[in-house]
Amino acid sequence: MRKLMMTTALALSLAPILAHAQSSDFTIVFADDSTSDVTFDPRVTQSRHEEQVIAQIFDQLVVGDADGKQYPGLAKSWKMAPDNTSVTLVLRDDVTFHDGTKFNAEAVKFTFDTIVDPATGSQGAIDMIGPYAGADILGPYEIRINYKRAFPTAVDSFTENELSIVSPTAVKTLGGTGFAQAPVGTGPFKFVSWEKGKQVVLERNPDYKWGASFYSTQGPSKVARIIHRYIPNAGTRVAALEAGEVQLTDLTPPLDMKRLADSGKFTTMTGIAAGVPLSLMFNTSKGALQDIKVRQAFITAVDRPRLSQNLFFGFAKAAWGPLAPSTPAYWKGVEEYYKFNRDTAGKLLDEAGWKMGSGGIREKDGQPLQIYYPTLLEPETSVALQADLKRVGIDLKVENVTKAKQDELILTNGYDVGGIRWVYNDPAVLRIPFDSNNIPEPGKFKFNWMRWKNADLDKTLASAATASSPEDRLKLYADAQKMIMDAAVFMPIHDQIETIALTNKITGARFAPGNWQLRLYDVRPAS
Repeated sequence: MRKLMMTTALALSLAPILAHAQSSDFTIVFADDSTSDVTFDPRVTQSRHEEQVIAQIFDQLVVGDADGKQYPGLAKSWKMAPDNTSVTLVLRDDVTFHDGTKFNAEAVKFTFDTIVDPATGSQGAIDMIGPYAGADILGPYEIRINYKRAFPTAVDSFTENELSIVSPTAVKTLGGTGFAQAPVGTGPFKFVSWEKGKQVVLERNPDYKWGASFYSTQGPSKVARIIHRYIPNAGTRVAALEAGEVQLTDLTPPLDMKRLADSGKFTTMTGIAAGVPLSLMFNTSKGALQDIKVRQAFITAVDRPRLSQNLFFGFAKAAWGPLAPSTPAYWKGVEEYYKFNRDTAGKLLDEAGWKMGSGGIREKDGQPLQIYYPTLLEPETSVALQADLKRVGIDLKVENVTKAKQDELILTNGYDVGGIRWVYNDPAVLRIPFDSNNIPEPGKFKFNWMRWKNADLDKTLASAATASSPEDRLKLYADAQKMIMDAAVFMPIHDQIETIALTNKITGARFAPGNWQLRLYDVRPAS
């Protein structure tokens, strides 16, 4: 029955791909759940969907594996200064970009300098790069990266997709917009074409010979071509997988994950992402959510364990704090906050002056308790939230919006609640949504959508980022998590998971750090 869900248009559009896949070239088709593709410039994006493509085209200075270990990448070796304010890297001298130009120290400096240039419009890398102060070129293949203050996690940051090294020649020739549409890196696959909202085509880089040592493949990939296909409907993605029209599909529904695994024809991979779990950020600058009692009521009104079980059937667990449990420095104390209790939620709303109205929605001064949530994320989760909140008299107005619309509302403060998730392998990710300097404003896209200023938290996060001892770092990040939870400005919902289903005719797919993007370089036919 699932095969019947394939539309005629999709079947026709995949026909050329299938023909190619049946030829002597080994082609794989990856089905992505989004159609919000905007840029494939790693310096600019903050989208996991775009990063799935970027991960195949670009390389990083240091390669992180999903086990958290670090391996030489474009840098053969590195040395942190004793005061943690600089890192000196010795680079490979045998690497070329896809446009034929040489990778060297100049390319690293260019990439990092343009990330911090406001004209680039970086949304993700600008937060990953830390307190970058510039770079000194010590030789054609040696560079020192300098920081304004101690940055002990600098080498960790080099493993992130957002800090992938770009071709300076391509950027200068194409301009920022042109490069975003035709990216040039040093990775195992070259960009070929992009039909916005439909598909991206990549081809094997025949010169690639600098993959990390943990790969089984050394030299060019066994995969000749990758088709990154955008199929937003989950049922259609699964139907395409079962029909053999795609080989891998992301965000596979949990029930399908079990069924496919049990069939013997498919395998599954589940990644529990480190970083910030799927969460809501309460706008504290206006409306009912300025009141901490309303925020506390909102959180305690939602039965997060039940919601997670109903939606994910055990694949994803309820989240309790601003960091996922898989993130270093996770503080278990968050698990004692804001347990589900409708009676408590009702009392808090009563104390805040919101009385139950005749229509089941609370009112105050003649105004209903309505909270506006424009979102790109998980419509099923939004519906479940609405149902729980309505039981205590909160009317959550959910609008599924485009990314462009969401960004406009964020910049103009036109929302009550914002949804976030962020894959990052270090507790320093807390700075991205919580630092007071990251409150968005027109012309400045940042991620403190709570618009919450807390000088003590800012100081604690800054101290944690520069702490030299692991013990000090753990304590400071625990203190930061406690401050966030005490203020009730942030509602964790569930662990963020990536559920991958793939045909058992291939092997070698592996999660990148953070357990979200898949690296496809090592994919090969199963024996």
